[in-house]
Amino acid sequence: MATVVETVESIARGAATAQALIESAQIQAGRAADLNPIAYVDWDAALREAHQLDAEARAGRLRGRLHGIPVSIKDLFAVRGMPLAAGTRAPLPPLDREEAVLVARLREAGALVFAKTNMHEIALGATGENRWTGDVRNPFDPARQSGGSSSGAAVAVATGIGMAAIGSDTGGSVRIPAAFCGVTGFKPSFGAIPLGGALHLSWTCDHAGPLARCVDDCAALFETMARRRVDHGAPARRPRIAVPAAWLAGRLQPAVRAAFEELLASLSQEHAELAEVDSPAFAQAWQCYTPIVRAEAAWVHRAALAAGAPGFSELVLPALQAGRSLAACSYIDALKARERVCAQLDALLADCDALVLPTSAVLPPLRGQDEVEVEGGRTTVREAVLGQTLPFSLAGLPALSIPVGLVEGLPMGLQVVGSRDGDAALLALGRWIEAAVGVTPMPPEE
Repeated sequence: MATVVETVESIARGAATAQALIESAQIQAGRAADLNPIAYVDWDAALREAHQLDAEARAGRLRGRLHGIPVSIKDLFAVRGMPLAAGTRAPLPPLDREEAVLVARLREAGALVFAKTNMHEIALGATGENRWTGDVRNPFDPARQSGGSSSGAAVAVATGIGMAAIGSDTGGSVRIPAAFCGVTGFKPSFGAIPLGGALHLSWTCDHAGPLARCVDDCAALFETMARRRVDHGAPARRPRIAVPAAWLAGRLQPAVRAAFEELLASLSQEHAELAEVDSPAFAQAWQCYTPIVRAEAAWVHRAALAAGAPGFSELVLPALQAGRSLAACSYIDALKARERVCAQLDALLADCDALVLPTSAVLPPLRGQDEVEVEGGRTTVREAVLGQTLPFSLAGLPALSIPVGLVEGLPMGLQVVGSRDGDAALLALGRWIEAAVGVTPMPPEE
């Protein structure tokens, strides 16, 4: 499958067209309609924009490095001419602009922004289940969770509804659905991509990031939204990779454990230098993440909560109410604890190129499933899924989820975490790991 850069080159020389890409996306959207990835789309408007982009390409004018590439946007970013509902029936706070900064940057680079994708309500959850808009279903098994909260974004990419999608990630909301749906997801360093025109969940943890079919495509989207250039080469030396073995002990589903051990062996054979590491940061992150996110989410949605919380489903309302009642000193304690987590993770990553661990401790659970069996016994799905990803969004570190094929017929992702503001180095290492062990599976045909 052609990459984003290769596709733009084909459009430039007349071997591909934006119109054909949009027509393909529309066909795929029809085939995947039962999976429920799309919140809003105007195909006629998308085709008109494609015709304009193709006319410019024929005249030798490309708007930028994403010219003609169809990109969908998670329904918590403002997009001119499209509604914003964030997967809820509750009234939303006003945003600071008509169109999100990252969307404007995508358009300036020639991206064809054509649809909004469904999501977990207000981004407060990791399952993709939604009482108001309907669950977003996993393309490999519709009975299973697609991950969240950028669920529709991952399903759109996995099923070919556009070439890339933009999601948000507060605790894992790009990486988890990417892993569950067999695509690549990149959460950059905190602040790398501006969030003007986005509906916040937790303004101190929120990130925006791309989902696509490969690391190179995520890098191209990241460069555009962050306005940073990334070296598209490989690591210059043998990579030093850390494995948080003590933290993972007892946490993984047996099938995930077996697959992860095979991946580590493969990376070692590819001459990666592996080392086991430990840090109290992993456990401490879980303790401070929840109060911070819930308190900030309750503040964001304070007007709706003050009005009696109309329109929030039972899947998110209890968490918002808990955040609203949290004492100020407890919130400040959590912020102080986060400072310690950041310092500990920074120290750990100072001695290696990256951390690697399964993106999720478990394979995609069934929709409606609350608990799962892991090596250490039973645990909640929330702990098994978010527990793997939230330390790195809490700390603002860049992290990739790379698909590594199917385990028991379901996708698995490998999470690669880099040092603070080391986005370019992480993408280069991610490209190397992708070449060594990456496998992007295709969902079964309907």
